[in-house]
Amino acid sequence: MDYIHKGVIEGDGIVDTTQSITDTSRLKVLPSDDGFHLNNAEAGNFEWWYFDIIDFHNNVILKVVAHLGTDPLRRAFYPQLALSIQTGGTRHGLARRYSLSDFHGSRGICDVRFKDEFHVMYEPSNGDILYHLSINTDEFKARLTFRSEIEGWKPLGDEVSIVRGGKQAAFSWIIPVPKARVAGAFDFNSKTYELDRALGYHDHNYWKVGEGNKLFVDDVLSKWYWGRAFADDYMIVFMDTCFKQRSVRSFMLAKANRIMQSSNNLIEVSPSGFRRDEVSKIRYPSEITIRSIEEHNPFQVILKAKGLIDRRDLLEGVNPVITWLIKYLVSRPAYYGIWADSSLNIAGEEIKGIGIYECMVFRNR
Repeated sequence: MDYIHKGVIEGDGIVDTTQSITDTSRLKVLPSDDGFHLNNAEAGNFEWWYFDIIDFHNNVILKVVAHLGTDPLRRAFYPQLALSIQTGGTRHGLARRYSLSDFHGSRGICDVRFKDEFHVMYEPSNGDILYHLSINTDEFKARLTFRSEIEGWKPLGDEVSIVRGGKQAAFSWIIPVPKARVAGAFDFNSKTYELDRALGYHDHNYWKVGEGNKLFVDDVLSKWYWGRAFADDYMIVFMDTCFKQRSVRSFMLAKANRIMQSSNNLIEVSPSGFRRDEVSKIRYPSEITIRSIEEHNPFQVILKAKGLIDRRDLLEGVNPVITWLIKYLVSRPAYYGIWADSSLNIAGEEIKGIGIYECMVFRNR
């Protein structure tokens, strides 16, 4: 790890952009960082292990999310497996809910199971970082190995503590695998898809409420934007986490297999071209621009939507009357995953590529 990380997270998600970390071993992703972190099954807690794959040869995009979370009315806590599958331009979504007794999670490493239907496990192997992911449901089966090509990235440090009026929470976002080569196969709709050197990604985040003094995620965050893009031998990852009155904007630029830039709050993130989704009746950005605010380090990335990979109404399953009241009086919470063309302008050169970005909206009023 030989890059400089600029912009250090302090308490309550405040970023000091005058500080830098030169000893990036302080930001090294440890195996335990990708383990199970929640202390209890209280409503208000969330934890995600997210994986995606882009395979140009087979025209496939696959997203896999192992999720521990809380229902929209903050009454129940349960595990869920969510799959988004795009093959040949056709989009499919699958979701399975489990009981807590079906879940196993190790605290020392990423070793997560839902019954005998989902398993992901980290394996160190001769200096390589490997993740083995298997899925065995009636609708979908997969056997995939992620071999990391870029070191892990942890721009927020270990954990960010949030306090509001005596209520507490903590959140974390780490990227153990910014870029991987993925090999294996999956079976879907009576067809087997063989993957070889597909592009993969894995991140992990959680929101952990205080015991007895719960601070819920949608009371703190209004929304977030996340994305990654490839352009020639460059790749970028960004996250714009929007608090009610400020943001934490994280950015990574890698070339080949080396991280070149790492920062918090030294970029602008500008969503534009909002479209109204006719299914959820919610608007999402058809374009996102990420621009450096450092005069001596100019670059710009533009992501332009090609189509939706997935969408989710975050009030799904709630009583229709309560849903109507929330949507028309409070907010229209929703999630969008978007497939995009990308354009990176760096050192005066424009490089075309592809990307994925998402929009998670908790409060939009």
